Formats: sequence, C-alpha cells, structure tokens
Amino acid sequence: MGGMDRLVKSVVSRGVAIAFAMMVVTALTGSDADAASCALSIPTCGCTIDSPGSYTLTGVSPMNSTGTCVDITASRVTLTSSSILIKGPGSATATFGVHIEPTARKVLVEGIEAEDFGNGIRVDGPNASLLGNITALNGKGTVVNGANAYLIEVESELDGTGFQINPTATGFAGVIVVAVEATGAGIVLNKVSGAFIDTAEAEDNGTFGIWLRSASNNEIDGFLAEDNGVAGVYLGCNAAGPNGTACPPGVPSSNGNSLIGSVYGSKDSLVNNTANPLNQLYGVAVGLGNVQNHFLTITGSGNTVDDALDENPNCGGNRWFADSFTTSSPPKNTSFFCLN
Repeated sequence: MGGMDRLVKSVVSRGVAIAFAMMVVTALTGSDADAASCALSIPTCGCTIDSPGSYTLTGVSPMNSTGTCVDITASRVTLTSSSILIKGPGSATATFGVHIEPTARKVLVEGIEAEDFGNGIRVDGPNASLLGNITALNGKGTVVNGANAYLIEVESELDGTGFQINPTATGFAGVIVVAVEATGAGIVLNKVSGAFIDTAEAEDNGTFGIWLRSASNNEIDGFLAEDNGVAGVYLGCNAAGPNGTACPPGVPSSNGNSLIGSVYGSKDSLVNNTANPLNQLYGVAVGLGNVQNHFLTITGSGNTVDDALDENPNCGGNRWFADSFTTSSPPKNTSFFCLN
C-alpha cells in the first residue's frame, strides 16, 4: 500500500504541476477566446463578437484596452463607431484593436479609430470590408491576411508600418489608401499577387511610400508617393532600398506589376520630392532582378539621387512609357524609355 500511496501522490503532484503551468501560460499569453461575448452596444474593450449582427462602440472615448479591444469570430458582422478612439497598451504588444479571426466571413468594420496596439486592425477572415478607418501609433496599422478584402477610404498615421498586405490576401482591392509618417514603409505589398489599389497616398514615411516586396502581378493606379525617406515607390527585397544586388536565393523578385497614372482622372501619378530639407532619394526605384514591370504616366522631380532608377541592364524587360522624370538612371532627359 505504501508504494501505491506514493504512486497516487506522484500522479496528483504532476497533475497539479501541469495545471499550474497551463494557468501560467494562459496568464502570460492571454486568450481572445476567453473574453465575454459582446453586446450589440459595446461600452468597454475586451469582448468577443461571436454571433452575427450589427455592433456599435458606445463607450467614452478613449476606450482603453489592456489586450485586444474587439475580437470577431462570427460571420456576417458589422462593427461601427462614431468618433470613438480605442486605445491599446502599446505598439510593441501582441494586441489588436480589432481582430477579424479566420472563422469570420463577410465582416464590415467602419469608422474605427485604433491607437497604440500591436496591430490597429488585423484581417484574417475572408471577404472583409474596411471603410473609413484610421489607425495611429500602432506597430502596424492594418494587416490583411484574409482573401478578397476591400479597403475603402482608410488612413494610417504614425504607425510603424501603415498597411501590410500579405501573401494569403488574394483578390485584395483598395480605394483611397493613405499612409503618412510611418516610421517604416507606408504601404507594403508583401509577397502578394493580384492586388489592386486605386488612389494611394504615401507621404513622409520613414523608408518607402509604397514597397512591392517580392510581390508580383499587382496594379496601383493614381498614386502619390512623395517625401519619403528612401523611395516613393520601391520594387525589391532589400529593406534599405536599391543597392545593386538581386534578392537572395529563395526570395522572389517583384515581377509583372503595373504602376500607372489615374485611369479615370487622366492625371499622372506623382513621386516628387518637395520636403524641406529634401530627403527622398528616389522617386521610383527598381532593384536588380525585378523585371517585366510597367510604369506609365508617372511624374517625378526633385529626388536627391534619381527620379527613376532601374538597376537591370537595359531595364530587364521593364517598360517605361510616357513618364516624365527630370533625372533617371539610365539617363533619358525628361522621358525614360526602356522598351526592349
């Protein structure tokens, strides 16, 4: 019996230890799934929308949050706000202002202002629509992983990265996407294919206004990318910008993209450097190995190195047509033609 008693005590002791360890892990990591269900009227942060319906933030602004403010797990949900700021615990935390989970389909998030979260808005579910949202001072403003997302009249201010569209975000479309004063890049197409953005504005961002990072077969129309730290638009994989080297083995280049002026407004896209002091090195920069891209009706001037740079010999099949640049490499007076 003594041996049996010791065995029972050992099993119980191990069970207690395991349970305690699980409690510690839960306490350290947190869990959106443990949050209470949101009411249709949401007065405080820290709840989960787990049923279809129309929900509204109604708390006193700012609605402070120690973790994720609103977690959405249900489909066919509308979440709206009227000038109410949700404020997180810091941009370096693993938190979300609004998180559309992978299980949530056809979610509309409108009029949200999210500040001081790891991600202001995170889209993991398919067929989401974001309308009139503003993010500020987050690690990343808006991150899109879900397929068939729409972003309409959305803005990022002073985020680490303004917008990041990732590879799983197939069928992405954005209209009036604005990123200003990000510490890094304003708009990042990260290994995504088939994205379309009409009317993008990217100004005063720390590195690139618009960065196509290993991103192919995308189209951006009617953009303004001015006064950024390195380039208005950069196609390449080097985080510091063009440096005469191709992407390392196993890292795709950015190929087959189209960057053009406004189709509907008949206006050129702009990559000027107008800041005082001047800081944008390149208007449009194409790194070595990034090929078969199209650049049409883009205007650039005042950039401190070149208004247009193509590091590929003979432009590598990139097509530049009806653009207007004061300086370019290879040089071509005011128009940059690489038609081979």
